[in-house]
Amino acid sequence: MHRIVFLIVLLTTLLSAGAFAQRSNEFAGIPFGASRETVIEEVMKMGYDPYGQSGAGERIVIPVFLFGELPVQVDFIFNKNDKFQSFEIRTGRVERARLSKAFEAADYMSDQFTLKYGKPSPTPPLDETSELKESLPNIYQRWISIKDQSTQERSMDADISILQRDGRYFVRGYVVHRKIASEKRSSGSSKKPKSGSERPVF
Repeated sequence: MHRIVFLIVLLTTLLSAGAFAQRSNEFAGIPFGASRETVIEEVMKMGYDPYGQSGAGERIVIPVFLFGELPVQVDFIFNKNDKFQSFEIRTGRVERARLSKAFEAADYMSDQFTLKYGKPSPTPPLDETSELKESLPNIYQRWISIKDQSTQERSMDADISILQRDGRYFVRGYVVHRKIASEKRSSGSSKKPKSGSERPVF
């Protein structure tokens, strides 16, 4: 009997590890390295109407995305060759009196990142009594050298920060695929100026 239970637990663990391996180098099924067109297509398949879709160098933005229980804005960021290199998740802004809500959102986002990327790296403790720097990321949790399961290289980093701007606070989750982000411009790519479509939605 114990042997059967052990085999079931082992099989479940292996299947979970396989599922994790398929998910670690993507966002909502969109893999890092995907073209702008692929990202737009996949975002629309999810039922969202992205903005900022035209022009090299622009972000593709989902203004309201349900990240589990947390409504967030998602920005897809592209490298010089217009390949999906990183994403940013941001909560709405709250006043100082509701700063505890920002920390609750940071806790929830950290739990989700931990499920996907494993245990975070040690970081200095950050809580509501901490002195938060204005307009700079105040690191709440950080994941360094996450393994890209498709290449087996430790080429991804992630962090969750609390930011303070104009007396209001929000949480930002950021994941970057360093190898794709540092990719040199291919000879066929031409640099185009950014348009003014990068605007906050909250």
